[in-house]
Amino acid sequence: MVRLLLSVLALLTQPQGHLGAEVKAYSQKTVTNACTLVMCSPVENGLPGRDGRDGREGPRGEKGDPDITSLKQQVEALQGQVQHLQAVFSQYKKAELFPDGRGIGEKIFKTGGFEKSFQDAQKECTQAGGQLASPRSAAENAAVQQLAIAQNKAAFLSMTDAHTEGKFVYPTGEPLVYSNWAPGEPNNNGGAENCVEIFTNGKWNDKACREQRLVICEF
Repeated sequence: MVRLLLSVLALLTQPQGHLGAEVKAYSQKTVTNACTLVMCSPVENGLPGRDGRDGREGPRGEKGDPDITSLKQQVEALQGQVQHLQAVFSQYKKAELFPDGRGIGEKIFKTGGFEKSFQDAQKECTQAGGQLASPRSAAENAAVQQLAIAQNKAAFLSMTDAHTEGKFVYPTGEPLVYSNWAPGEPNNNGGAENCVEIFTNGKWNDKACREQRLVICEF
């Protein structure tokens, strides 16, 4: 503080021109110091720079396990398809034992042209992997009729009323879903007509099972 007072006193005692120079120099020094103080203030952050280059590719991970459940399901589905194809192939293979045949939908009706009793006809078809013809629609009945016409013989069908007279059923025990009886049939003529035959005109008639009729199998 004493030094500052002495400096001011020295300035006041000097000539006016010299005093102006000192004031000017002091002002410049003050301005310079002020600028220096401004320049020394912290610099604000600028805009962010560009992204750097991508780093090196990392190491490859370990191979994962496959979805075992999905693979098993696919294998099971394929096995089912193979079994179905094998069954169909076996069906056609057995049907080849009968040279004459007609197909309708998924069914094949075949005959060897020979005649047998109902019981023997059933065995013949069962051993071949089928059963006696069981037409369940007009179209299937027409296919069986064509075989009867080709052989010019009446043929046995699979249905009987052996358990309940007048109630004809399929070998499975199901009631008939289709029939094409001739007028006045079935009449159980003689009290022993428990089987069914199909004529060449496609009509049905109840017949004694011991009679010999054309064997037509269904596959």
